[in-house]
Amino acid sequence: MNLYIVSVDLINGLYPIVLDVLSLISIFSGILVITTKNPIVSILFLISLYLVVAVYLIMVGMHFIGLSYILVYVGAISILFLFIIMLMNIRISELQSHTGNSLPLGLIFSIIIYYTLGNESSVDHSSLEGIDLSTSTR
Repeated sequence: MNLYIVSVDLINGLYPIVLDVLSLISIFSGILVITTKNPIVSILFLISLYLVVAVYLIMVGMHFIGLSYILVYVGAISILFLFIIMLMNIRISELQSHTGNSLPLGLIFSIIIYYTLGNESSVDHSSLEGIDLSTSTR
């Protein structure tokens, strides 16, 4: 009889895949906030983004920050945005403009940012080897 021991890293009793899924949902919601043409639907995606981030914070163990995030951002700011947009009475014909022209510029900008941040990991940190970063009392 063979006994196999499986090592699973848990974060506050959760599997890391749960946090990864929440991160992907928040990225998807953030993209939909920007790309949605209807401002009311965009605000609803913003509310879902705030809720997903609050759930992430609660699952990591920052309960007070997560609950205050829900109260402040979802309860006050997002609802205020929603009321303001509903009071502006935007017609659907005004929303159907041709805004697809900015997609290539956004793609180019995203690629530039990706490669700029990707090259940060290849920076040579050998000049920092002699520095003692430990805390010392004087």
